[in-house]
Amino acid sequence: MLEIRRASMDDLTHLMDLYSSLTDEDLYMRFFVYHKVSEEEVRRILTQEDHITILACRDGKVVGEGSLYDNGEFSLVVRREHRRLGIGTRIVSSLISLAKEKGLPRVIFYTLPNNYPMIAIGRKLGFSLKFDDEEVVGSRAP
Repeated sequence: MLEIRRASMDDLTHLMDLYSSLTDEDLYMRFFVYHKVSEEEVRRILTQEDHITILACRDGKVVGEGSLYDNGEFSLVVRREHRRLGIGTRIVSSLISLAKEKGLPRVIFYTLPNNYPMIAIGRKLGFSLKFDDEEVVGSRAP
């Protein structure tokens, strides 16, 4: 069973494990730069007040993470072996609900043109998509 919940500092090692499991390509899709995520970065994801981070957990293991920022932008990552199971869609749906609760006028994502799974989630959830050579921007009202 999949559980979607807010992240806390108690999740530090679980979130580090999630990011450690990702390939360089996965990390580039999430952060738009090639690098390994440091413990300090994960601490910021869990503690900075400009966003809310939620986790998707299955059998006590963090399998996905989504963060919604105060400006409506969100990010998403799902553990490779748990993709194509609807987890990303569930995370984004939860982020849309959080945006509505916060009274945000729009939710927005930026992704690369070859991030087909994120584009598919955007289409499925009714995002307006704008394509160019370097990025895809998805937006919608919550």
